[in-house]
Amino acid sequence: MLIRKQQTLIAAAALLIVLVVSGLWINSNLAFRTELERNRMAAQIGPVGASQLRVRTFEFLAQPTPETRRRWYESHARFGAMLAAPLMDGTPGEAIISALRARHAQLPELFEALARQRLLEDDASAPNPAVLGQARATSVQFMDATQQIAEDTLTLLELGQARLGRLQRNEEHLMAGLIVLLMLALGLQFLIVRRQVLEPLRALERGARAIEKGEYEHRIGMHAHNELGTVARQFDHMADALGETLQALHQQRSQLEVANRELESFSYSVSHDLRAPLRGIDGWAAALDEDFGNTLPAEAKDYIAHIRGECTRMNQLVDDLLQLARVTRSTLDFEWLELDRLAREVAERVRAAWPDRDIVFEIEADLTVWGDRRLLDIVLTNLFDNACKFTARVPQARIVLGSRVRTDQASGVAVKAYYVQDNGAGFDMQYARRLFTPFQRMHSQRDFPGTGIGLAIVHRIIQRHGGQLDAEAKPGEGACFGFTLPLQPGPALPARADARP
Repeated sequence: MLIRKQQTLIAAAALLIVLVVSGLWINSNLAFRTELERNRMAAQIGPVGASQLRVRTFEFLAQPTPETRRRWYESHARFGAMLAAPLMDGTPGEAIISALRARHAQLPELFEALARQRLLEDDASAPNPAVLGQARATSVQFMDATQQIAEDTLTLLELGQARLGRLQRNEEHLMAGLIVLLMLALGLQFLIVRRQVLEPLRALERGARAIEKGEYEHRIGMHAHNELGTVARQFDHMADALGETLQALHQQRSQLEVANRELESFSYSVSHDLRAPLRGIDGWAAALDEDFGNTLPAEAKDYIAHIRGECTRMNQLVDDLLQLARVTRSTLDFEWLELDRLAREVAERVRAAWPDRDIVFEIEADLTVWGDRRLLDIVLTNLFDNACKFTARVPQARIVLGSRVRTDQASGVAVKAYYVQDNGAGFDMQYARRLFTPFQRMHSQRDFPGTGIGLAIVHRIIQRHGGQLDAEAKPGEGACFGFTLPLQPGPALPARADARP
């Protein structure tokens, strides 16, 4: 059964128990209050009934006046009103109340007999033994009736006290039962939580820790048909899939190692085996031009120049391919470095490579980044050289290195980005997806010579740093290449050597 269903059933059972016991307790409490009222009435029957009637009788016998007679009948009426209340109906005291009502009904007749006897005594000049005897008999009969009323009242009180005791014990038993049932419900709840929640959670935790430690064969093996059982089975499925993925990754790693070895072998072949024939072609063409240049026609000399130019271009292409392979395989050596200072060094080298050009570099100050100095040197060299190349047709080239804050498209977080902007030829943005692919060019070789690998190298280095590279341009309005260098966990940012106090 699902855990939420079990919890719902237990909660419903506990609520039902509380409602039932509460109903019984309320009913018992009402009965207890009713019994208290009965006891209060029974406690008044004695003093108001028998005792007060006796007092009023003695008052009348001592002074038989209309006033004392009236007070006796008032006490008798109050006594009758108390006996007329239906509180004792349906209880063991009902028979006693009936007997008290019967004796109450006899009291006026006995009182009148005592009154006549008392009046006869007052009228007689001498005591009459017969009258005195009859008066004593009537008095004894009256006293017996009131005494019986007092005894019945005492019995009524005892019955009420006994019933009150039983009701109180019932309430105590109900409360004790409620407490016991609630404790049982809580205990059952705890057992269910422990067996079906806590223990499975601990098993899931152990499984997660085992996977974290690299024990990918660990399985939970839980077969419970509840939510945590479903999670455990999903965990085992995930572990199975992870094991299969790791096995595939191991196979891919082996294949990648083979490919890397083949790439290294290819790089060796490119750097040695291909360069030798290129040098041979260039050397034989140079020898041909040197030995027979005077006898060759102009068209043949142009062909030789084209051959030597293609050899030079092929050598440059080989160099670029080797550099692309090196930046892909090389180990990154991260450090805090001053990007603006490095950019000024690169700018001097690039400006020296274009001695006949009017090139202005504008480099923002205080650009400190966390990265590989050697690879970022290659990035700036390629971007600056690329900007110089595509500004060849403007009178004064303006190349800017700056920074700005932009929103990362993947995470939506504001990050600091760096950019290299020029005022050169630019390009059409509909072809921008070809920029960072090796050998893809936006302009013809005749207009702007090059191998088409420089931006691919830049893109590969920025990716290895965990950043992103993008471009914005318009034909005839220059281009802007922006890149991010996310801060990696490393030492605290050092104080700059050229920082001003």
